[in-house]
Amino acid sequence: MTRVWMGLALGFGLAACGGGAPPFGGDAGGDATEPGGDERVGSVFADNEAEFLRLNNIEYDSGSDTLRLNNLPFDDDNNVYVRVPGSALANGWGAYESLQDGPGEIEYFAVFRRSDSGQTQVAAAHTTQYNEFGYGGAGAQRIVGGAPNLPTDGAIYVFTGSYAGVRITTDTTGANDANFVTGDAQVTADFGDFDVTGAINGRVTNRVIYDENGVALGSLGTQIVLEDTTINRDDGTIDEAEAFEIDVATGDQVREGDWSGVVAGAGGTEVAAYIVVQDGSGTTDGEVREVGGFIAAR
Repeated sequence: MTRVWMGLALGFGLAACGGGAPPFGGDAGGDATEPGGDERVGSVFADNEAEFLRLNNIEYDSGSDTLRLNNLPFDDDNNVYVRVPGSALANGWGAYESLQDGPGEIEYFAVFRRSDSGQTQVAAAHTTQYNEFGYGGAGAQRIVGGAPNLPTDGAIYVFTGSYAGVRITTDTTGANDANFVTGDAQVTADFGDFDVTGAINGRVTNRVIYDENGVALGSLGTQIVLEDTTINRDDGTIDEAEAFEIDVATGDQVREGDWSGVVAGAGGTEVAAYIVVQDGSGTTDGEVREVGGFIAAR
């Protein structure tokens, strides 16, 4: 992999890699139309222009095991991401990098997973090659079926699954550092309360950190707490709420951010979500931003 620091400043206008309307969320063949933004009900993205979080569509080609991630500037001119050679994240997620085969392209790292049921998929991506955090993003898509008919009884449901993310650590003298992260996800939903709106929260534990080649380095020593929020029963999405990264040893909060997701499956059997946590604005050495997501089922 190349680690050439581009020395780019964040003050220029935002560039979009976008095109016509795609078959959102499906398998995209090698000659598929370059995707545009996914604005369908059932897709959520950490779209924050002020924080340079710009990812707004995900396509996956299972035949070639490649991603196409839309709206991240200066990645591959066809938005293509390929599997990191030899990488093997522990929990079924894939580690990817942007295909660098043309002039002016910079390196992005990404994680992706389509659920075992095929109903949802999640991706997150970020570049290392800016003076500050630079561009990135994360999103979750319901790719099969419409909004589920959620339960209204008083039962509390527990969803379990897996998480992966891309973790960027700033180095103002050169290219930022990139790591992959995996973990276990658990989500608890009470579809009957608040007054049949539905309450949901969760956490990501047992976090393992990897180098940029997908080689495990050991336990990360933090967990991510997902604050209570509500479910939009009309479209099966989870209203955005706060997320906190917590030091397991001390219980101290070390980073904060947001999470949101979608519910899928008959009766709401699957949850897919994105998470973003960070400290500072990326202007100081050692500041961290992590973009990721999880898929969990009951």
